[in-house]
Amino acid sequence: MNPARVPRPSVWLLAALFLACAGSLPEGVVVRIGGEEKSYEDFDRYVMETLDVDASRSSSDVLSRLFERFVDDQLLLRWARDRGFETATSHEAAAALLEASPPEISSADVERYYTEHRSDFQRPARARLRQILVEDRASAELAVAELEAGVDFGEVARIRSIGPSAPDGGFQGELSREDLPGALADVVFALEEGEWSELLEADYGFRIFQVERFLPDETLSLQVAAPSIRSRLVAERSEALIRQAIEEARREYNLRVAVSRLPFEYSGPYRASATE
Repeated sequence: MNPARVPRPSVWLLAALFLACAGSLPEGVVVRIGGEEKSYEDFDRYVMETLDVDASRSSSDVLSRLFERFVDDQLLLRWARDRGFETATSHEAAAALLEASPPEISSADVERYYTEHRSDFQRPARARLRQILVEDRASAELAVAELEAGVDFGEVARIRSIGPSAPDGGFQGELSREDLPGALADVVFALEEGEWSELLEADYGFRIFQVERFLPDETLSLQVAAPSIRSRLVAERSEALIRQAIEEARREYNLRVAVSRLPFEYSGPYRASATE
């Protein structure tokens, strides 16, 4: 007589049970990175530290972006600690990573970027511009009288102007036609170097402009552009190194996110790691 056979669960059933257990998260947990679990309260504190407001006062779009940063930060921190970096925050983890593997930018890298992005270093004709901004016509006419008496434009701006650039003598920067409203551009580029404009009425008072000098259109040389190019390449490669570490952590620690427990509509890339 054959002994009674005990039914054995199918391979597919065992696999399904294993995945269900592996994917489930304890109550209140919204993120699991390996054995580390984070609650929504942890995320809420993160939002408070970042925005100085609690999460309930932010939109779903803002919270979705912050949640991605929160998960990324936790992944990077775990990745760094497991590799022996003494870090307490994700910023320290990123700094430690970049200190251990600093991006190397060669002169050839800089020259190649300059050649491939040469149009980025073209600068149109510009005017070095100063402004005096006053509240009423009487103040404006007083400023004009001082200018006509030979007082330096920058000095009158420092004394009379109410604009934020007054401490700098009213300096507005080097501006092209495209940087200015059409009517104002016509006024400015019709002036001679050193000349100031007539009184220009504005919604908030009166303005007087002076062109210190005109600068021709030009293409910055490689030598002049090199420092900014190097800084840009360092920033780009640093970001790539940090992103690579985060992606490694995602694979290594079997990231799980309980999207359904988030009290806002999450629409970011971590839906792919979602579990109920």
